[in-house]
Amino acid sequence: MTTDQPIPTETLYTNSKGSIERLTWTAEQQVAYLDSILGHMTEAEDASGYGNDELALELEDNLFILPNLLNAGLIQMETVDSIKPLDIFLDENSGQENADFWARDALHHDERWNEVRRLARTALAAFSR
Repeated sequence: MTTDQPIPTETLYTNSKGSIERLTWTAEQQVAYLDSILGHMTEAEDASGYGNDELALELEDNLFILPNLLNAGLIQMETVDSIKPLDIFLDENSGQENADFWARDALHHDERWNEVRRLARTALAAFSR
């Protein structure tokens, strides 16, 4: 039986920071992570067919809790502001017209993923202050 206990704010902080940190990782690290969370859904435990959108979806899920972290004093408004360029960039590269960006191989070869990593490093630096 589960209870409807609220998630501790510190856990929300860790999850939010982790979603940004994973966007800073190398392509190899990101592939390994995606395989670890999605691979169980395939016989070969190779989740490459699922693309990369889970990385962005994790960030998106955590954007909704930033006000809670701000109110708890765990982050500053500067942190929230530093995440916005990353969120905007990912949003601008969403949609069917950008399907190539979300293909697994893009993590290695699409320069836009280098920009994601750069923006994520900036956001992570502000998150860590």
